[in-house]
Amino acid sequence: MTFAQGSWPTYTDAALDRVRRERREIERECQAFQRFRQRIQTVDTQTPRFERSVVGVNQNLTSEEKSIRDTIEPWYPDTVMAVDHYGDVYGDSFEASLSAEFGVDVLVLISEGTTFSPLIKQRLLEAAQQCIDNRRVFLETLKDEFTTLKDAQSTVQESREAIAELDSTELQGFSDTELTDRYETLHTLNNECKSWIQQRQKEIHTHRIERSADWDSYTDLCSYLYEDLGVDYPVLATFVDILDIISHYE
Repeated sequence: MTFAQGSWPTYTDAALDRVRRERREIERECQAFQRFRQRIQTVDTQTPRFERSVVGVNQNLTSEEKSIRDTIEPWYPDTVMAVDHYGDVYGDSFEASLSAEFGVDVLVLISEGTTFSPLIKQRLLEAAQQCIDNRRVFLETLKDEFTTLKDAQSTVQESREAIAELDSTELQGFSDTELTDRYETLHTLNNECKSWIQQRQKEIHTHRIERSADWDSYTDLCSYLYEDLGVDYPVLATFVDILDIISHYE
């Protein structure tokens, strides 16, 4: 069995599936935050009896009063935490999620406040919009990553077809011109693979994740997206493997 007929790297196939899934999840999260924000927009505001600062409300709750958190807490699970992948991807509590997404100061603000003032409403609307904007930015990053993977797949297919053509010919009896053509084909394939590797390494060093939740443990997009694929860098792994295949024909 020749290399062209046998096993070729399929890392980019798995990577494309992973990016497709991530895009679907992020799009759903955007929609969920939009629904949560719409609920906040429906709230009628009141002038508070006493509001000390943007990060805290110094009010004592009476037995008849309830915090703003009691009012909006059901909305968050019904929207943001209701996306079908939430338990698998996040699996955290209301407090942990709101702190991660909106900031702990917002959690304190709604937990202590009893009056839905214009200030608090605006703060919640801004925080929700920031979550939406962060995910829209990340969607653009995923779109670029998807395009890169498709381009890599195209190069892989072209390389496989070129190797298949080499397999279909016998070296014995080759003219000098045919041997030169063979060498140039291998040289071109080699350079394309090395160009991909150099380009990807540059992207890895410069590309950072632009999302709002707990990605501190990840140093780049690939290590976040592909940690469960067996290789963190599927494009690099693909062209390293193809270089090894090419070396058997040189």
